[in-house]
Amino acid sequence: MVGTTYTIQMASKLSGVGVHTIRAWEKRYKALEPSRDSSGHRTYSKTDIEKLMLLSELCLLGYTISKVAKLSILELKELLKDLGKSEESLEQSDFNLVSENKVQIDPSQSMPIIIFALRSYKLDVVSLELGKLKSLVSNRDFALSILLPLIQTLREAEASGTLTSIQCEAVNVLLKFHMGHGLFHNSDKKEKGNVNLLIAGMQGDSEDLLLGLVGLLANHYGVHYTYIGADVSGEVLVDLSKSLEANTIVLGPTNAFARLGKGPFQNYIEKLLSKISPQTELVIAGKSELEFDKMTSRKLIILKSIEAIDEYLSKKAL
Repeated sequence: MVGTTYTIQMASKLSGVGVHTIRAWEKRYKALEPSRDSSGHRTYSKTDIEKLMLLSELCLLGYTISKVAKLSILELKELLKDLGKSEESLEQSDFNLVSENKVQIDPSQSMPIIIFALRSYKLDVVSLELGKLKSLVSNRDFALSILLPLIQTLREAEASGTLTSIQCEAVNVLLKFHMGHGLFHNSDKKEKGNVNLLIAGMQGDSEDLLLGLVGLLANHYGVHYTYIGADVSGEVLVDLSKSLEANTIVLGPTNAFARLGKGPFQNYIEKLLSKISPQTELVIAGKSELEFDKMTSRKLIILKSIEAIDEYLSKKAL
């Protein structure tokens, strides 16, 4: 019995590879040898479409089509395994038109590919994988298991010179774009409790990637919050906290202490505490040193790690 075959237009839609690209891969690189129907038109099998999908993924990861076009499906899968794909995830991604279920993506299997793509400055791959993952995992997992390792990888690439400052800024913008999906959409859980949280970065601190993680965690736990962003003056923060009736302010995670020095950092916190409502809790997220005897309020909490912030917000949601 002859298996089901598909037109080039159907093969393109199913594999995600453009019609013109399919024709070029056939003609120039002999990647496929499609059959012909009675009218002479190309027809493609499920195996052909699976190979197109594998070739496309390898090309996104940096391989040239000339290097992989003539490899078998088994050889293509071996290359993908070398790049971090597991045997299980490759089997799950086999082309199967009968199943209408979406292919489930295992974040632990996707992360090696995303990190490899980031270091290689393959932003299309980074964006594609993040786009899949953010709809499949909770905001907490997206923040801690996906974005946090990528932020750390980005910092390492910047420090080592693997990526230029312009490239790092481009990655920064891309991560913020995908972070925005969770920051500015409905909470993972129904909002509860009496917490009204304001999330901001202190003046002089432009770090907003880690700050965004705080917003994602607040979203996950159903804590009502307003995300302001980085580099906010003390005057603006005081005005916002009063106008929005915030009873909790999370400042950071901040690198301002290291950037500005102890004196300016201490002065900023002192002035902020003296002007916000005495009932407002101020949370400083990040490594810092403060002289507590100079503080005008006892409603001050220091959380030095993202894990500590996660625990704090989980309790606030109770």
